[in-house]
Amino acid sequence: DVMVRDFVRNCPAPCVVDADALNAVSESPELLKSCAGPRLLTPHPLEMERIFPRQNLPRRAWLESFVHEFPVTLLLKGSRTVIGESGSPTSYNSTGHPGMGTGGMGDVLTGVCAGLLAQGKSPLDAAKLGAWVCGRSAEIALRDGRASQESLSASDVVDFLGDAFNDLRRGAL
Repeated sequence: DVMVRDFVRNCPAPCVVDADALNAVSESPELLKSCAGPRLLTPHPLEMERIFPRQNLPRRAWLESFVHEFPVTLLLKGSRTVIGESGSPTSYNSTGHPGMGTGGMGDVLTGVCAGLLAQGKSPLDAAKLGAWVCGRSAEIALRDGRASQESLSASDVVDFLGDAFNDLRRGAL
């Protein structure tokens, strides 16, 4: 955990912080105030609760309170994924499906966001685009009969990422 926290704090490159890295950060969230490069955190609500207790706040207020205190971009996963950073309006992702609450979906989202960061997108743009494209890909898998709500898998989402990016290019927002 110490190595992970040191990496999150000291890596100068933009980074997506997810899964076990979020668990490591939860032991010392203050490190997020002094990172060497931009950070995009992608917690689900239980991970977020360990980093920054909700205290009965609505999701949007919880996100906004967090990004006010920490200079990071936050993509708070859930049935209403919210995305924000200090100084920018909070966004809600408009795509997705309840079937996305299965293992591996967060890994796909993290990979897409990391790929967008590597292409030079800002953490906020990477978060918004990544969430939209992953959600849209799940919708396409369901629409095309590839999967059902009960059977949707992370690999179904990966299989339709190209179609989702094409929809984005066509202005399917």
